[in-house]
Amino acid sequence: MRTLTLLILLPASILFAADKPAAAPAKVAPKYQEGSCCDKATKRGEKCNHPCCVKAAKAAKVCDHCNEPVKK
Repeated sequence: MRTLTLLILLPASILFAADKPAAAPAKVAPKYQEGSCCDKATKRGEKCNHPCCVKAAKAAKVCDHCNEPVKK
């Protein structure tokens, strides 16, 4: 009887464990321009407190004024 119980519970527990969703992907860090105020604040372990940077961060973006795209 004990063997029968194990034969039923083991596959059921494996199926239950396999049914869990995968972990969410890690957040990608924003790409700040080297030497910008945001880059310096991040390296200090802080958030940039310039008004333009705070506004961009609320919109889940990077401030275009302080982190200008590299011109080719």
